[in-house]
Amino acid sequence: MNGGDRQRREGRGLWWAWTLLLVAVVAAGGFVATRTGLLDVDRVEVVGPAGRLSAEQLRAAAEVRVGVPMVEVDLGAIDRRVTALPWVAEVGVEREWPGTIRVSVSQRVPVVNGVDPVGGLALLDRTGIVLEWTATADTGLATIRVDALGPPGSRIPGIEPLLRAAEAVTPDLGRWIVALAPTGDGVRAELVGGVDAELGFGEDYRDEMRSLATVLTRVVLACLVTIDVSIHESPVLLRDESRC
Repeated sequence: MNGGDRQRREGRGLWWAWTLLLVAVVAAGGFVATRTGLLDVDRVEVVGPAGRLSAEQLRAAAEVRVGVPMVEVDLGAIDRRVTALPWVAEVGVEREWPGTIRVSVSQRVPVVNGVDPVGGLALLDRTGIVLEWTATADTGLATIRVDALGPPGSRIPGIEPLLRAAEAVTPDLGRWIVALAPTGDGVRAELVGGVDAELGFGEDYRDEMRSLATVLTRVVLACLVTIDVSIHESPVLLRDESRC
């Protein structure tokens, strides 16, 4: 064997030796990190705007045990558990090495009270999702009448016009409106004193609500039976003189 062959064989042997040493070091490092607690979960951080659910409630729903290896945490399972909460709109879960699991949460906001034919009450978000059943209505929100209220987390179909009308109710006008109800051709506002205001069907009810507010400042409500502002530029009033 000449000197060149010997050098090549020695070079290959040295390369394999260094490779095996590197593998051993990496394996040992991984073992130490995962078996000695260096890369275990030591903190579950909940971030996001404040909402109905507290950080503690969200952390409990995530069900992440402190002390388990970071690599064994199922991020998808955490996402599914937290997303299952009716008040939760969006969730993001990530590892932040060496030991933090971060859960980012966006919570739903109630926009209306929903009431069913038997008097059941629930808070609904802007997409019609039932957030929770309640014993009393939130006086700061408009109330809409629905055919049925499902369990928390369910969406009530076909109430988009009611939600759009509720969005257009101003605080001053809200004190006159008992509830918004569906009709065959749109939305009706049930006013105090038993007077109905026909709003019609629209993509945006702000003009109808402004027209209704103007009418209410110029009439004696007790003398009226109905107010029709479905054509907001030309409101129509039906009076009952016997009431005046």
